[in-house]
Amino acid sequence: MNIIYYIIWTLFLLLFLYYIFLKYTENKINNLEGKIKNLFLERTSLIPSVYEISDKYLNKHNEIFNEILSLRKKEFSETNNNIDLVHSINTKKLIHHEINFIFKICNKHNKLIKEAKFIYLRNLIIKKSSDIWNNLELYKNAINKFNKLIFYKNTTVIWLFFPISKKEKI
Repeated sequence: MNIIYYIIWTLFLLLFLYYIFLKYTENKINNLEGKIKNLFLERTSLIPSVYEISDKYLNKHNEIFNEILSLRKKEFSETNNNIDLVHSINTKKLIHHEINFIFKICNKHNKLIKEAKFIYLRNLIIKKSSDIWNNLELYKNAINKFNKLIFYKNTTVIWLFFPISKKEKI
């Protein structure tokens, strides 16, 4: 009889530890998602500063920044509607490409690339983009780990006890 209690207690303990590990991984993913969203917002909030600094130097200034401003409006509405990272990543990719386009144009002007404020903003945006990339890699790895845990959970009896579903990949 003691062996049966020992086996039941061991199974219960394993289930409990598995659940804790699963919840820990899920919280890690949610924290990374929030951090990535904040980094994206911090980077796009620097765009008006680039707009103001480059105003004196660029011809057709408003046409160059028109697309990125409309993308920022779309990103702002997605942020206010609490759309998750996976569904808003396309808008963020478009913003990233527009930022690259703007810097390609700005780097062609000799006076602008010597401007200290522009250099500072450019380096800051590059650092934010690098931080985003690093956190996206961590996020992807955490998603893969979480989905493997869900797969293992679903192939055993544990799925009866913990109704947690897979996360979407980026």
